[in-house]
Amino acid sequence: MTEWLGALEGYYGPGLGHEARLSLMEWAGPKGFNVFAYAPKDDPFHRNQWRDPYPDDTMREFEELVAKGRETGVQFCFTISPGLDWGAGDEDALVGKLRSITEIGCEVFGVLWDDVPPGGDELGESHARGTAAAVDAIGGARWWTVCTDYALSRPTPYLSAFCKTLPDEVAVSWTGRAVTPLTITGKEARVLGDALGRKLVLWENFPVNDALMKDVLHLGPYPERSSDLVEATQGVFLNTMQYPIASRVGLACGARFWTDPASDREQVWREVVAEFPGLESLARACRSWASDPGPAPELLESAAVAPQDKRLRTYLEAGCRDGLDPALAEEVEPWLAAWECEAQAMLMALDILERGYRSAARGIGGAMLWTNARRQTAQVFGIRNAIYPVTEQSGEFTVTRPEAAAFGENLTDILCRRALRDE
Repeated sequence: MTEWLGALEGYYGPGLGHEARLSLMEWAGPKGFNVFAYAPKDDPFHRNQWRDPYPDDTMREFEELVAKGRETGVQFCFTISPGLDWGAGDEDALVGKLRSITEIGCEVFGVLWDDVPPGGDELGESHARGTAAAVDAIGGARWWTVCTDYALSRPTPYLSAFCKTLPDEVAVSWTGRAVTPLTITGKEARVLGDALGRKLVLWENFPVNDALMKDVLHLGPYPERSSDLVEATQGVFLNTMQYPIASRVGLACGARFWTDPASDREQVWREVVAEFPGLESLARACRSWASDPGPAPELLESAAVAPQDKRLRTYLEAGCRDGLDPALAEEVEPWLAAWECEAQAMLMALDILERGYRSAARGIGGAMLWTNARRQTAQVFGIRNAIYPVTEQSGEFTVTRPEAAAFGENLTDILCRRALRDE
């Protein structure tokens, strides 16, 4: 059984909101999750003002989340990120902040050191000592951490010193060899874990879509991970998007892998999408990710043989809103609007392919619709422009891999170019 199967609110951007967190925990229990980690980067009391106490109303919300965790079996994990201005003597402030959370019954904690200024072995020891001070002072809880060096394939001086100093009972996260690696194998986890003397927990940056990925809605299958990864690690935290209902597609696909690693990821995705009435049309248009930035294969295949093949026309004419839950539709409205704009351009392209230009007006009208579609910020039917944090270690440095830049044509571009230029 996976020790940690967590949903993680750990992105940059607006937080999920209290009611959404409660609802997410309620939903996550039957999916196999056993922890929900609160770690929103934009919460000032979590990160920038970590020493300051939380307001009373927020503490009452945390107490409700702790109670919801007992009710659902999805334990609430409170986390804190003190690394931006950590220094000697800060252990007391850290312990004091965490003790205030124990008073409301929380039993799972994370001390997170990610995305702060890097350093060497002395910084690693300092961060680990701070975590150890909290463990020693509070005790009796489950503990989890992530280091400043978290996206790598071999230890750094910082990471080695951190893990040597850290208490054994604290789980250590790692994102794979990149912040968003295209693939991860059990061998990679074992090699790094053996070098550090402990099994790792994967911090999975999926379905998250913050920073330069923000225009891409991740509603596709779980990324390619080898089945031996489950046995080679202590588990996973799946980082959500800022859209709590839409995130459930990626979370559910990820949970299926971690509870049944031999399952077929494509079949699982189709089964999961079917659990959300009305979502299939948008999900097919929003299945792209760093490893596969192009359009859905079945849509691309149909477009290639249009107009003889009518599947694409039927799909586009059916629309993307019918039967969709209103709360979910509100979350993803930018992508629904983009879907409709792109569909209008593609239907015009299909008309041209079926009937020929017939008039200059038809060709000009098609070009205008295509141009309007290309102005959309929200990306559907493939990725035109996004940057994913796909990195690798190179000596002492972390560098960006070529796969990080997802620049290309989406399905609209492919079909309109064919209709307006080649026919």
